[in-house]
Amino acid sequence: MSQITDPHDRCFRQLMTNLDNARSFFRRYLITELQASIDLDTLELQEGSKVTQAFQQLHLDMLYRVDFKNAADPSQIQPGYLYCIVEHQSTPDPAMAVRLWQYKAALLTEHVKDDYLPPIHSLVFYHGQQTPYPYTLDLRSCFRTPQQAEYTLQGPPQLIDLGQKPDQELLASDSAGLFSYFFKHVRDEDVYAALEALPAKKIQAIAQHPNGFYTLKVLMSYYKLRANTQEPLKAFMVVADKLESDEQREAIMTIGEALLQEGMQKGLQQGRQEGVRKGMQEGIQQGLQKGLRTVATNMIQQGMSVELIQKATGLTSEEIQTLIQEQSSSPTH
Repeated sequence: MSQITDPHDRCFRQLMTNLDNARSFFRRYLITELQASIDLDTLELQEGSKVTQAFQQLHLDMLYRVDFKNAADPSQIQPGYLYCIVEHQSTPDPAMAVRLWQYKAALLTEHVKDDYLPPIHSLVFYHGQQTPYPYTLDLRSCFRTPQQAEYTLQGPPQLIDLGQKPDQELLASDSAGLFSYFFKHVRDEDVYAALEALPAKKIQAIAQHPNGFYTLKVLMSYYKLRANTQEPLKAFMVVADKLESDEQREAIMTIGEALLQEGMQKGLQQGRQEGVRKGMQEGIQQGLQKGLRTVATNMIQQGMSVELIQKATGLTSEEIQTLIQEQSSSPTH
C-alpha cells in the first residue's frame, strides 16, 4: 500500500481502522434494509487497496469483510464486503461511477474460484466544497438507454462455441466462417481431413477478394505452427489445389516450404550428429548428404516437383532423378 500523505485521507483511515468507529459509521449510514441483513459484529478490516495506482491520489478506500444473512433463512450466512470510497478532493470525480465498478471488479476477481461471488455494498464518503454531489453514482444512468445499461452491465456475453457449430454452417462464403472452421479443427488429431473437406468453390469465392486470400494465408501459417498432421506437405497441397490462381497456389506452397526447410534442417542436424559420432570430416559430409537425400525422398513421396525439391535441398536434378528411379523400382511401389 502506498503511503498516505493527504491529511484528510490519513485522518479518515486512522478513525475507521478502529472497528468501534467503523461500526458506528455503518450503523449511521447504511440503509435500514441492508443493516437487517448484515451482522456488524463480524466486521473485519481488510488489508490492501483496490484503487488503481493512477487514482490513489484521488481516492482512499476502506474494505471490510462482514457476514451477510439470507433474508429467507437467517441461518444461512455468506461472507461479503462493505466497501467505502472516500473522496476528499475539492472537485468531485465525474467518473466515480465507473471507477467504483472497476474497483469492485478487482475485488470480485479474487473470488472467481469460489462457489459464489460475494455481495459487495459500496459507499462513497464525500465532504467536498461543491454540494450536493454533482455526478451520478448509478452506472446504469450513464448509458443512453436502460437497455444498453442492462446488456452492458448485467446481461451475459454472447457465447460463440465453435464446437457446437456444424461445419456446413461455418463453411459459408465469408472469411469469418472460414477462420472459425480453422479454429474449430486446429486441435484435431490430424487436420488433413478437415482441409480436404474444404469446398473448392467456396475457397475460390473467398480467395477472389484480397482480404479473403489474406485470411487464408494467415490461417495456413497458423496451421503450420499449431496443427497436427501425418502428411504436412500433402495438407498444403490439398488446399493449394482448390485455388484457381497459379499465384495463389504458389503462395500457399511457399508457406509449406517452411515445413520443408524445417525438415531439411532436422536432416542436416542428424547428419552432423552422425558425422561427429564417427569423428571424421568425411562422416560429417556423408551424414549431411544422407539428410538431404532423406528430405528429397520424402518430398518425392509427397508428389513435389523436381524444381521444388532442388530448390529446397540443393541436390542436382540428376541426383533427384536417381532417387525417383530408386523409388519407382522399390518393392513397395
